[in-house]
Amino acid sequence: MQTKKENIRQQILEIARDEFTMHGFKDTSMRVIALKAGITLSNIYNYFRNKDEIFREILYPLIGAIEKTLSDHNSNDNLTLDYFSTDDYQSRDLKRMVTLVENYKTELKLLLFKSSGSSYENYREEITLRNTEMGLEYLKKMKEKYPSISVDVSTFFVHVMSSMWLNIMAEIISHSLNHEQITKFISEYIEFGTAGWQKLMKII
Repeated sequence: MQTKKENIRQQILEIARDEFTMHGFKDTSMRVIALKAGITLSNIYNYFRNKDEIFREILYPLIGAIEKTLSDHNSNDNLTLDYFSTDDYQSRDLKRMVTLVENYKTELKLLLFKSSGSSYENYREEITLRNTEMGLEYLKKMKEKYPSISVDVSTFFVHVMSSMWLNIMAEIISHSLNHEQITKFISEYIEFGTAGWQKLMKII
C-alpha cells in the first residue's frame, strides 16, 4: 500500500512538473493535475497540502544545489590569491556551473521564469541580496588575510555583480545552448570576471 502511495505521489510530481513548465505556477490547475494523475481533487490533498508545496518539492534538488554553491563561496579554500592565478580554481567553478545548468534545466526554467505567484517568485531578488552580503564579507576576509590588496569596491557594484549569477543562468536557459556552447560561455564569463576582480583588487 505504501509503495502505491509513493508511486501516486511521484506521478503527481511528474505531471505537475510538466504543467508548471507549460503554464507557469499561477496558471497551473490542481484539478488538472489530479485528473491527469487519475485521482480526485480532494485526494490530491492527501499527498500535498497545496500547489506551492508541490512546486517547492520539484525545485528542492535545484535549491539544494544553489545553497551548496553559496555556502562554499566564502570557504577557506576560496580565501586565497591562488584563485586568481591557478587554473584549478577556474576549472572547478566551470565544472560546477555547467553541471548545475545541465542537471537542472527544467527546474531553472521554472524558478526563473515560471514561479510568479509561488513562494519562490522573489527568489532572484533574495539570492542577489544574499550574494551581495557574501561578496562584501568575502572582500573583508580577503583584506584581513592579504592587507596589501584593495577592497575599495562599491556596495552597488558588488550588488550588480551578484545579480549576474542567476541572470546568466536565465540567459543560458532561454537560449537553449548545447553543452559546448554552455561550457565555452561560462568559461569566458569566469575568465573575464576573474581578470576584472584581479584588476579591481589590485592583485599583482
